[in-house]
Amino acid sequence: MMQFYKNFLTMITALIIALLVSFDARAQEIDVVTELLEPYQIEKADGSLGGFSTEVVEALFKITKDQASIKIMPWARAYEVALNQPNTLIYSIAHTQMRDKKFHWIGALKKERLYFWGLKKHYTKTDYQVSALKNLKIAASRNSNSAQYLIAQGFSNIYQLANERQNMDMLFIDRVDLILATKITIETRAKSLGYDFNELQRLNEVAALNNKLSIAFSLDTSPVLIKKYKAAFQQLVTSGQLAKIKKKWKLY
Repeated sequence: MMQFYKNFLTMITALIIALLVSFDARAQEIDVVTELLEPYQIEKADGSLGGFSTEVVEALFKITKDQASIKIMPWARAYEVALNQPNTLIYSIAHTQMRDKKFHWIGALKKERLYFWGLKKHYTKTDYQVSALKNLKIAASRNSNSAQYLIAQGFSNIYQLANERQNMDMLFIDRVDLILATKITIETRAKSLGYDFNELQRLNEVAALNNKLSIAFSLDTSPVLIKKYKAAFQQLVTSGQLAKIKKKWKLY
């Protein structure tokens, strides 16, 4: 019975997409902005863009039959482009309360759990009073949800850098005390940059930053386009394709 329901739901979703596409039968070129963020958006050996989220976006565009014009840029720039340019898709973007009404949210990719991270040589325990961390030097990417959180919470020594890789470089050369990241992101990034992950100490979890990494469109986007992509994302979910991509990347 459950399998019948899933198959029925998949058929209905596909029908909705077909109807939406019929309103605008021509394939469109959609501007897409993103950053490099392991393991969601990674640069492959041949120089092309890969990663878990990129594969989901590619699957999404196969359903909609549109053409994705993907541009990789520092997060601050990608965020500003998606805020101000019509009909622009952005991924992977944390769906925070602060951002909720600034974008059209197409679908959630993965729930994140963020922590403060420092070098083990400087920290003897894993749990600190947040007030004890507020005067430390912390690196965060400009316009990231981490930077927005730190500013809102009154942290005084925030180094807003162009990208997450610079944050890790600054940490390992003792230019900053802490960075914010998920375990999978910081572990993958450390490996790609040649750092020893075992030298890092995970500190406090930041519950306020435990949001869903998502795909979103700029606010000034055609309602027909929004409906089409929401329906396409739902098809990825109901068909099990999203779960298969998650399994491939060991993201549970």
